[in-house]
Amino acid sequence: MNKKAKSLLAVMLVVVLAAAMFICWKLFLPEAQAGDKTLAVTVTHADGSVRDFTLETDAEYLWDAMYERGLIDGTDGEYGKWVTTVDGRTADENAGQYWLFTRDGDWVETSCDTTPIADGESYEFFIYFG
Repeated sequence: MNKKAKSLLAVMLVVVLAAAMFICWKLFLPEAQAGDKTLAVTVTHADGSVRDFTLETDAEYLWDAMYERGLIDGTDGEYGKWVTTVDGRTADENAGQYWLFTRDGDWVETSCDTTPIADGESYEFFIYFG
């Protein structure tokens, strides 16, 4: 087998592997729940003040449910939406502050815009000082 054929075979192998990884990612991505939902959202600000919200939504993802109420803002990041502002308060990244969130007390391993929501769930957003 000549060098050109080996290179072509390697490129084809990489394309097939990338396609397989994409298909696996889509298959195992958490699914969103359509329809009306009620969520409890607690926001703890950097100063320690706490605000509770009840969101009634038919959104499928957490970002959409909060964005439609004007409770969240951010930028597109490498792994999804990067939350910069919650409840009108922007984290000071220069001071090492970042917004993090939990669902029903557990860490969430997806970005806010890819976190599917279900009726009755509770979320807490808080400033992390890193």
